[in-house]
Amino acid sequence: MVGVGLIGTGFMGKCHAIAWNAVGTVFPDVDKPRLVHLGEVNDDLARRKAGEFGFARGSGDWRAVVNDTEVDVVSLTTPNQFHPEMAIAILEAGKHLWCEKPMAPSFAGAEAMAEAAKKSGKAAVLGYNYIQNPAIRHIGALLEEKIIGDVNLVRIEMDEDFMADPEARFFWKHEAASGYGALDDFAVHPLSLIKVLFGRVARVMCDMVKPYADRKVASGGRRAVETYDIASVLMHLENGVAGTLLVNRSAWGRKGRIAIQIFGSKGSILYDQERMNEFQLYLTADRPTEQGYRTILVAPHHKPMIPSCRRPAMGWASTTSR
Repeated sequence: MVGVGLIGTGFMGKCHAIAWNAVGTVFPDVDKPRLVHLGEVNDDLARRKAGEFGFARGSGDWRAVVNDTEVDVVSLTTPNQFHPEMAIAILEAGKHLWCEKPMAPSFAGAEAMAEAAKKSGKAAVLGYNYIQNPAIRHIGALLEEKIIGDVNLVRIEMDEDFMADPEARFFWKHEAASGYGALDDFAVHPLSLIKVLFGRVARVMCDMVKPYADRKVASGGRRAVETYDIASVLMHLENGVAGTLLVNRSAWGRKGRIAIQIFGSKGSILYDQERMNEFQLYLTADRPTEQGYRTILVAPHHKPMIPSCRRPAMGWASTTSR
């Protein structure tokens, strides 16, 4: 039975705890993991969150989780700037690692983490969950079949409104220590889709924008915002496909939207994560009198769907992958 550790209990920490608690329900053929040890910034918070999340114990020192002999795998869900030190310590302690995105605020930090993972021989996974969506998996299969011919352009956008309010308070994602902002903390999700569907990016040209120069702080006054909530990127992929990437963390009305448009020599594919049960397919192979976008609904024959889901379009909550 696998022993689980968790460092960080914010939004993503809670998501990881829910996922670990659901393993037995989703995968009845494997042993349910033991939630062993949770780490937070102080003992009181750690003990409280351990009780809420179902962990046997909690500690105010993350190193106690890393050094716990009953822990086999650690979910790392702390702010970005802490990932390199903690991830390397987890791997060097002989634990498997599930690290939230982004990997690190700097390329050097990410390289050090990758090197530690190679040396450890342990599994090291990053939380790019959207690539597991059955709609995305099936779009990838259609591209492999060249159903829309040779792809010449991919246009992808990601928008949310959790930073849209100019009167919202300054928090850690506004600090330069967390990275550049929308481009790395946020755009790693659409970039993960590009990598899975099309391969690596070869060249980029980027523009980044701060829609709000400063934010309120709890003690009064305002503090300068150090990261960029909006980014626009022109790309050339290694396979010759042209691409555009537009991301905005300050887009009122958007709730986790990732929109993809893929144009090929024999058709096109459209997908919008705000309607994650479906995608649109246009094929020039259809008769001209019937050409148009058809809507494909995600159903049990789109993988990976859990076996117990027998109804079409039940949503991504009904999906998972190993």
